[in-house]
Amino acid sequence: MKKIALYIRVSTDEQALKGNSLSEQEQRLRAYCHAMDWSGTIEVFNDDGYSAGNLKRPALTRMLRQVRKKEIGMVIITKIDRLCRNLKELLMLVDEFDELQCGFASASERFDTSNATGRMALHILGAFAEFERGRNSERVRENMISLVTNTDKAISRPCFGYDIVDGKLVINKNEAEIVKKMAEWMIEGEGAHKVMMRLKDMGIKTKDGNQFSQGSVRRLMHRETLTGTMIYNRTYALRGKILTRPPEEWIIIDNHHEAILDKDTFQQLQMAITSRRRAGAQADNERWLLSGLLRCAHCGGLMIGRYRRKNSGREYYNYVCNTYSKKGECYHHYIRRDEIENTVLGNLKEIGQQITGDFGEVPVTEAENQVDTSKLHEKLKKLDVKMQKQIELFEDDDISREDYRIARDRINREREEIEEQISIAETGSRASLEKDFLKRVDSLKPNLNSNNRGEIKNALRQLIKIVDITNGSDVNIQVRLEPLDY
Repeated sequence: MKKIALYIRVSTDEQALKGNSLSEQEQRLRAYCHAMDWSGTIEVFNDDGYSAGNLKRPALTRMLRQVRKKEIGMVIITKIDRLCRNLKELLMLVDEFDELQCGFASASERFDTSNATGRMALHILGAFAEFERGRNSERVRENMISLVTNTDKAISRPCFGYDIVDGKLVINKNEAEIVKKMAEWMIEGEGAHKVMMRLKDMGIKTKDGNQFSQGSVRRLMHRETLTGTMIYNRTYALRGKILTRPPEEWIIIDNHHEAILDKDTFQQLQMAITSRRRAGAQADNERWLLSGLLRCAHCGGLMIGRYRRKNSGREYYNYVCNTYSKKGECYHHYIRRDEIENTVLGNLKEIGQQITGDFGEVPVTEAENQVDTSKLHEKLKKLDVKMQKQIELFEDDDISREDYRIARDRINREREEIEEQISIAETGSRASLEKDFLKRVDSLKPNLNSNNRGEIKNALRQLIKIVDITNGSDVNIQVRLEPLDY
């Protein structure tokens, strides 16, 4: 004879005060079984401390596994919200129970899923449960926004480098020193993997006591929290995925707590991380100084280093269009490594030689300084809509992963260009950004003149945004005119 499953759940201690304690739920369900004259083996599945926000709960997972093995003939709950609050998930579970000939009942709502009336009642109750969950989420969000905007209270767990004392973020001195070292290593050109291995060798672990991974290193180094800034309302959940809201919806509080990294250092860190990501597998290969910085002007794809050695022993070092090499699209064109690297370095060194001590303003026209930021923000919103459509198409399997990747990369390139224009407009003038760039060139002079190709490569990443190559000969260098404040 199949078992009867009693599923009980409580998410917080507060729920116990409202009559939803685990022991009370179990007593009610056993009494319900007795009243209905249901006999047989009873097994209790207890999820203590888990929310009904999703179905990833250990006891629920174990129960469903037994249902699918047809070991359970009846599932009983005290209320629908003990099982889930998402109507789609509820109906999905009920359909699965029906297919497996497993009954489903609620002791409070008193419905029977074996007839149409009972199923209609279940749908209505499920819709109300989902509505209540949505309202609770809205109330929590409103309270959190009020806390963020009106107090300096911490609203989430502290990241590595901070502790929470009296409800506020306070620097953990030992961890903060490690954070500074991590930032220094990455600015010097090291990747997340190398930093991860350094931390492992030093015996440094995360707040949870786990080994740092490449992902956790990257996430930590991207957190504005390290600069004393609190950002709330940046992300939201949709269909089980975490998505990013448009920047104008973010709530940004500067000087919310004491900073570990100053904003100049943080900006340099982001430049270093972004440049390495573009370089991909060649990020640490000193043979190719411009990995991730050369772009084919014809197709928009990167140009990557290719080495050939002929039988005669002659060696060839070229940058070639990656789209042509990997997909046979675009067309075959290349530029010799030494030629383009000397051109880029020569331009930067020439700029460095012209720098004066006062970093005088670079003359620009009034038209260059006046940018309609409202139109630029509208363009960003349209890009967000495009990106959301691509995400939905990918989730519905209407486009392939590769098509999604191509669309995502194209949209991100457009976004970077628009954001740079906004930065120029909102930070005063192009001249001020050029002055910041000249300062960076001056500080990186020793690296540019070094005999160490690794040091040269890292300096180029911090100074060059992209170099467009047309027909393997025409070169257009775009330097990083980015504000040292984000």
